[in-house]
Amino acid sequence: MARFPLQEVVSVPRHVRVRRVQSVAEAELVARLSTPISPELIDSFPEGPTSKDRQSQRFTIVIDAIGADGRAGRGVVQGTDTYGTTAVIAVEAVHRLVSGKAPSGVVAPAQAFEPADFLDTLAAAGVSWSIETFEALPALP
Repeated sequence: MARFPLQEVVSVPRHVRVRRVQSVAEAELVARLSTPISPELIDSFPEGPTSKDRQSQRFTIVIDAIGADGRAGRGVVQGTDTYGTTAVIAVEAVHRLVSGKAPSGVVAPAQAFEPADFLDTLAAAGVSWSIETFEALPALP
């Protein structure tokens, strides 16, 4: 793992006091993406992964949080096909917005939608999630 500033959007709601947010990614990926890429190289890439490649893709997102008192928590979200999962997330969010199941105005996703309920709706798309609390964070496996 290595620090990496270009992760998926991290949204820390305004109602959560946070001193620091840090993101990391696999070191090999960071090294590959840290090399300048020419426009010609970008133009040579395919539009995206094939349907077969998307179905075999796996992702794990780990969020560690440490409170001011030293207690810690870890959230883990796992699934397949980030393209398909993103589509399911967008459709679910729109459904909730148009059906009045979210507050109006500019709010963070965790304020607009109850997080556990929203994550539970993604189970049909192969997404699982968990939250654990600890006296101190254990090492990652």
